[in-house]
Amino acid sequence: MRQTILGLDIGSASVKGVRVTRNFRGVRLLDVFEAPVVMSETEPPEQGLLDSAQMAALSELVEQGQIKKGDLIALSIPGDFISTRELTLPFSDLKKIEQITPYEVESELPFDLEALTIDYTFLQKPLRQSADDLGREASKKETHLLVSAIQNTLIRAYLQDLAELGIDPAWVGENPLSLMAYARYFLGLKKGSETETFLVDVGATRTVLCHLRGTSLNWVRTIPLGGDDITRTMMAFSGLTWEAAEARKTEIDLSMDDPTNEQEIIELEALEKGLSALSLEIEKSIRIFSPESKQDVPQGLQDEAQGPVRRVFHLCGGGSEIKGFERQLANNLEMEAIGVNFEKGGLAAGIAGIDRVPEEEIAPVYAQAFGLALQESEGPPINFRRGEFVFGKETIARRHRFVSLTMIVFFLLGLMGADLYLHYQKKENRYQNLKSEVRMAFTEIFPNVKNVVNELAQTRTAISERQKTGAFLGLNERSPLQVLSDITLAIPETITIDVFNLVIDDGSVRIQAQTDSFESVDRIRSALLATNQFKQVEMSDAKVAANKAHVRFRIKMAVRDAAE
Repeated sequence: MRQTILGLDIGSASVKGVRVTRNFRGVRLLDVFEAPVVMSETEPPEQGLLDSAQMAALSELVEQGQIKKGDLIALSIPGDFISTRELTLPFSDLKKIEQITPYEVESELPFDLEALTIDYTFLQKPLRQSADDLGREASKKETHLLVSAIQNTLIRAYLQDLAELGIDPAWVGENPLSLMAYARYFLGLKKGSETETFLVDVGATRTVLCHLRGTSLNWVRTIPLGGDDITRTMMAFSGLTWEAAEARKTEIDLSMDDPTNEQEIIELEALEKGLSALSLEIEKSIRIFSPESKQDVPQGLQDEAQGPVRRVFHLCGGGSEIKGFERQLANNLEMEAIGVNFEKGGLAAGIAGIDRVPEEEIAPVYAQAFGLALQESEGPPINFRRGEFVFGKETIARRHRFVSLTMIVFFLLGLMGADLYLHYQKKENRYQNLKSEVRMAFTEIFPNVKNVVNELAQTRTAISERQKTGAFLGLNERSPLQVLSDITLAIPETITIDVFNLVIDDGSVRIQAQTDSFESVDRIRSALLATNQFKQVEMSDAKVAANKAHVRFRIKMAVRDAAE
């Protein structure tokens, strides 16, 4: 899906804009523009995020069509209006971080949480840590955050002023963080690299510092000194007017060896004095927040490569137009200065159409605007359009109305479905009741069955088992027990008989036994026939046993059925 993003850098001296489109094929540069901010010499400076001069410049851009409807607009707020804190949490769960972060910084902020809009972004793990820190991290996962907070009254007034001009920014970020996207595209920073890059953005009223290792953020700082302070110093020491001092500031070359006249010497010295205070603050901040010595780096955090970490800086903003300032700052910081590569194919190779824009229009002076326009599609690392200030409230309200109508439609469909369901449920309940009755009857008939799964199948099985048992017990015909009882009752008690083998099978009886004489054998046969329970009583194999005291014999006979 195509997005048109407009990055607006609303500065004290000018408003700069960069418009790009972003789609699945990449980023394309569409437009670069600038409008001066003309300050009134009679009116005192206004307090707040937008003054009347900036409002006038924005209004002019809207009238000219430079700021268009349909653009996703990205802005950033100067760091001196924002409270920024670094925070370390002993866990990495994103949900817990979201919940706990505001309360962790509450004690360090001069306002109640309800009066603030708070957002955060992740910082890279510090390179230089104590041994205690290392021991602590060995036992738990830590998360390092940069937490930023702004008063709701400031952001509310800011958005209301912009709304009067017809501007509704999708993102409102923080000045120092806008430089990250600019550095990624224009300085060729590599993810995972240990190279430390210091971005120095010198504006009209403030200087922004952003420290990166590779492409990861380490720290940011806003210094309340800028180009206007340099101009004032030049006015004080050279006697120039404001306009003249502003012009000469970018004409004088700090590296020239032999000024041609006394006025040039005075102006050069005045410019150097104006730059010295700013240079000192920049140098002090870098040395405090990022000491360059590696001697205190614990074992295990040393770089694999021998020697110190490579440290470079990039000068951008209005200060980049002061000739010789970059070289002077490189000497003071003892670092290599890196710039934008304007050679063919070297400048932001991933941005289509950038080669059609003059170099002076994409110089580092547009760093903030480019950074805002080139940020990721989900927005800047810190975005103050949260909570009550979330972007597109009217769109959200329309969406809510649409959702409400959709819910009504679904409700009506639900009623229809409920009616059908009730009919189905009625039949289902009847079925379940019948099923319960069947189960109840089953458990009454078969109380010993504990695991009831399928009453019908289990009933059939139980009936089959009972039929087999009944056949054995003679429930429908004479059972083997009854046959045995008839045999026992038929044989006279006076005759001794020893039975070796008795088989009752399918209506026939086979007996192998012995008695005391052949006469007893005959009497047994006669007794069995006399009962009328047996037929075809056949004696066989009657013979004297080995001990001469008994006669062994076999009897085979048929059992009369009930009908017989």
